[in-house]
Amino acid sequence: MDIPWGYIQRHFDWLGHVVEGFCIAAVVALLFMAVAPRKLALIIGLAFAAGHFHGREKRDFEVAAKLPPPHLEGYEIWKWSWDQATDFWPTALILAGVIFALLPKRSRSRKSNHSDD
Repeated sequence: MDIPWGYIQRHFDWLGHVVEGFCIAAVVALLFMAVAPRKLALIIGLAFAAGHFHGREKRDFEVAAKLPPPHLEGYEIWKWSWDQATDFWPTALILAGVIFALLPKRSRSRKSNHSDD
């Protein structure tokens, strides 16, 4: 079986980053489970993984653009290349979506009780 690695790299590179993000999140979550409840540890792991990808793509942009220190222009993510943006945004959005899914649901009764504040 001949796997078309070039095609996969060109069109599905972002998916590999999503899988990598979940792997990073799992490792960090396992470490934090020693000191935090499981759901909080998972949220911490997912947030860490999203931050990791932002930092990595920011660094790649700084190197590609040959930015001098302190590299503040690296935060201008609208200047990133298409490859850098597609490595970061799908991963960040999916990881953030899972974080939101893990957050506690607020009940309507609690919301209505706080509306008088």
